[in-house]
Amino acid sequence: MTSIFLTGGTGFLGSHIADALVEARHRVTASVRRTSDTRRIDRAGIDRVELDLGKKSVAGREPGAADALAGYDAVVHCGALTRARDESEFMAVNAAGTRRLARAAADVGVRRFVFISSLAARGPDGADGPVSPYGRSKASAEAALATIGGPMEVVVLRPGGVYGPRDSDLLPLFRMAARGLTVIPRSAAPLQPVFVADVVSAVLAALEAAPAPEPLHIAAASSCSWGEVANALIAGVERPGRVIRVPPAVFLTAGLLSEWAARFTGTAPAIDRRRARDLSIHAWTCDIEPSRASLDPWRPRVNIEEGLARTAAWYRREGRL
Repeated sequence: MTSIFLTGGTGFLGSHIADALVEARHRVTASVRRTSDTRRIDRAGIDRVELDLGKKSVAGREPGAADALAGYDAVVHCGALTRARDESEFMAVNAAGTRRLARAAADVGVRRFVFISSLAARGPDGADGPVSPYGRSKASAEAALATIGGPMEVVVLRPGGVYGPRDSDLLPLFRMAARGLTVIPRSAAPLQPVFVADVVSAVLAALEAAPAPEPLHIAAASSCSWGEVANALIAGVERPGRVIRVPPAVFLTAGLLSEWAARFTGTAPAIDRRRARDLSIHAWTCDIEPSRASLDPWRPRVNIEEGLARTAAWYRREGRL
């Protein structure tokens, strides 16, 4: 049994990681914020400590991080902002918070640090680097981890678009499909989303595999088109429907309007121009063969049809669809 400190355990991906770590009989402690919904980790019997990645002490460390991390074998750092009002918020949590957490982990002798980054840190297909504030914050975090030094082993995983049960972001698409209307971008750009269970299995493998010198891309075994996504959505909701392809400008306008509305409410936008571009313009594919070699025997098992069907079934069980 390994003792593991998990950040982001109350979120979509982190909650699945938490369940898998408990099932694998690891001793798990999850960090939470004052506003976190802790019901799921409480039901799983996971210990928790309060830790805010966006705050730092006078010494430049996470407040209480050294004490919280002492005695743990590994850290799985899944906590991050995926929505923010501006780039400085992304940088404060995703970049600076990661750097301080990793430094504290190294200081107290943590053996391994598994960082859940994002394919956005690489950027879309054909780009020279990240093209969004979120992607730049993740790339900055990766760069900071490379400077930590010392005996702590760092493994960086870069999942593509993660989806599955407990994800609230895709629920509106499922609800529209259930009403007979499936709206997708008028785009020929391929995508390679990854089912949440396949990301979780990669995290478990990363706790034991030899550290890789480069970030490891985590995605489905093959790419798909938006047409295939639409067909899988319709099959998942088990109702006939019409597919409407809308131009990228519609998505970009929706992102811009959402950003304006968020400025008035002081909240992070539900969809911003970055997400709109990611959905409607950019291609997101990657080579997972180096990851398969490094994390052997990890393999992505779930294709888009099965993944969206399992997601739809969970929405129905929860009364959301």
